[in-house]
Amino acid sequence: MTNRTTLVGLVAFGLLVAACSRQAPAPAVPADDEEAAAPAVAAQPEPHAPNYDRAAMATGMLSLLDTAPQCQTFRDQLEAAAKAPADQPLALEPSAIVAQANEAGCAKK
Repeated sequence: MTNRTTLVGLVAFGLLVAACSRQAPAPAVPADDEEAAAPAVAAQPEPHAPNYDRAAMATGMLSLLDTAPQCQTFRDQLEAAAKAPADQPLALEPSAIVAQANEAGCAKK
């Protein structure tokens, strides 16, 4: 009896997964309406401000970098990122600056 119940459960689960994985069919478009046949361009959402305190993050990441003179450019970039307003986009995120510094051998040991 349990083998039959298990088999029925597995078949039901498989049907549920198959039904949920189907994509909705595309809406029908009349062939003579060229303007309607062109795909609609969705409005791109505006990039949102980061959900973290960029100044605190950049200041905290300064402790990951060595104080050697060849590493000063990376430290300057992190300090500039910490001072930048939160609504202004950065050229490089603080994590990318630290990654470049690590590749250059400026990780604190």
